[in-house]
Amino acid sequence: MKIFVALLFFASCITSSPRAATPGASPESAVIRFDVSLHERQAQRVHIAMTLSDRPGDFVDVSMPVWTPGSYLVREYARHVLDLTATNGRGETLTVEKMTKNTWRVHHGGAATVTIDYTLYCNERSVRTNHVDSSHAFLAPAATFLFLRDHLDAEYRVSVQRPGGWRVFTGMPHDEANDEFVADHYDTLVDCPLEIGPHEPLTFEHEGVSHHIVMAGAVTIDEDQLVEDFKAIVAEVSSIFGFLPFDEYWFLNIVVDAGGGGLEHKNSSVNMISRWRLADKKGYRGFLSLIAHEYFHAWNVKRFRPASLGPFDYDRENYTRDLWVAEGITSYVDDRTVVRAGFADDVKGYLSDRAQGFRTLAEQPGARRMSLTRSSHDAWIKHYRPDENQRNSAISYYSKGALVALMLDLRIRRLTMGEKTLHDALRLGWEAYTAKGEGFPDGSMKTFVERTTDMPFDDFFDDYIDGTTPLEPNPDLAWVGLQLTVKPEKTDRPLTKDADGFPLAPTLGVTVEGSNGLARVRSVTEGGAAYFAGINVDDVLLAIRDVRITPSTLQERLDMAGHQPLELTYYRGESLLTTTIKPQTERLAKWVIASVDEPTEQQLEAFEDWLNWPHPKASDDDEDEDDDSEDDEDDSEAQAGEADKDEEKDGV
Repeated sequence: MKIFVALLFFASCITSSPRAATPGASPESAVIRFDVSLHERQAQRVHIAMTLSDRPGDFVDVSMPVWTPGSYLVREYARHVLDLTATNGRGETLTVEKMTKNTWRVHHGGAATVTIDYTLYCNERSVRTNHVDSSHAFLAPAATFLFLRDHLDAEYRVSVQRPGGWRVFTGMPHDEANDEFVADHYDTLVDCPLEIGPHEPLTFEHEGVSHHIVMAGAVTIDEDQLVEDFKAIVAEVSSIFGFLPFDEYWFLNIVVDAGGGGLEHKNSSVNMISRWRLADKKGYRGFLSLIAHEYFHAWNVKRFRPASLGPFDYDRENYTRDLWVAEGITSYVDDRTVVRAGFADDVKGYLSDRAQGFRTLAEQPGARRMSLTRSSHDAWIKHYRPDENQRNSAISYYSKGALVALMLDLRIRRLTMGEKTLHDALRLGWEAYTAKGEGFPDGSMKTFVERTTDMPFDDFFDDYIDGTTPLEPNPDLAWVGLQLTVKPEKTDRPLTKDADGFPLAPTLGVTVEGSNGLARVRSVTEGGAAYFAGINVDDVLLAIRDVRITPSTLQERLDMAGHQPLELTYYRGESLLTTTIKPQTERLAKWVIASVDEPTEQQLEAFEDWLNWPHPKASDDDEDEDDDSEDDEDDSEAQAGEADKDEEKDGV
């Protein structure tokens, strides 16, 4: 084991050109230059000079993107611009006029050369924003570099003034003679983050292509084992399309104390992980799943993509109804890759997590309101801006998309007798559009599936993708000898049971969070007892039948009170209120995906072909297992934030 310490926030990108190649020269007037200075890095500021030549007319408009590809939220990067001034080639100050929230007009009067100087404040730690301090600099290009709307296809050259001993890590080819990094288009520039600091990557090859791993942040790790594990992930993911679409790839891993997420690029990925999770076996598997997720994006979404996701409009939202394809299918691939690559202790853990996913979706009121296509389209206002009503109003195209992708994969296998899979549909779409340099029209996935199977899929897409019909996975699970069942949950709580043996628990339909012993309502479930009684988010629950409650005793008090109406005392703001509320009855159930009673040879073979594991025999299914599932949706950009570790949260 070798211990190494790296700096926070390493990120990079590699274009399809070899790293050391010097791009062909463009006419000087077509070149846009950025000179980056870190002389105020200790104040978390970066200074940038943008130089333009031979601009026609009397003025030029320059703009800062409002979002970055892969993260579907208007982030308003221009808010971090502290100062912006301009001069001509003689050093004379030019008039600068702010036109819109992200656009500046520079009146140059026909000057041959215009230099625009601006300062950015860089103190937001994520995979899509800038962070600079005395130890390193991470620059997300969309948050850093201005653009000209009529000149996106120019050649961009970036030079960096950096401290001694620091290196620039980026996917842009390096013009060594001039120490400049070169992008052939603004889209390419945006796809290549820069990390500047004293980093040392690990390197391995797969199919003759170099892959580099950088762990940016203080961490103790077995480097040799890390390389072997990444090799296994790379081999499994790359087998889906059967080829590598890049000449070099960088895994850029940000190690932090808390947080997570990922952002894909054509030839690299930025992956954030807590150092404490890396030290935990289950957390490490989650990290490998994140690596698989972002690596698969090099094919799915960065190249095989909805038509609206490139070329990009950096001024406004870029809508598509197929983020479930980009992120949902990728979320299906990531955990399955970890299993197929041999990192699971037991395949039952994977099946347990899928069962919990089906349960969560079935019990979510928003699933009756929002389809996958609408969730994809509304990502800009819903997924990246979750609130306390999210459970009632929306679903995630990540989590539901992954479950639908699982069902779709198994259905393709079932209808083709194992001859075809979801991978074949993706490859067909690649040939139809990606190979021609095109994005596919929204809704094309149905066509790809139907051409793969030679069968109609109208009902599947109408129900599960364009509609809100509850998922019914058993017909598809049967192909691999599995079934989803709902069993009574074992409990020591003093509860009555129904005729089927399910314990019946009283519930208010709220989640609460605790601070200083107070139970503050965090969310109210639509249609629950609290919903009908008029309990609101931020009400503080105080007592049931004049007996004090806390977050840890609320459910206990409800169990003791039973299912009869009860008096609930609570604060709303500064007002002390009392209401009568009748708890609803909740069946305590365990959702399980397990073997059918007597799996056939065909089912055993189909299961192993699907997950690269032996089939879990029916005789093993009676074993009770602890619920080992966890929500690892960080990112790929899905994590909206991490709760205070001292905060106590419960649902009742």
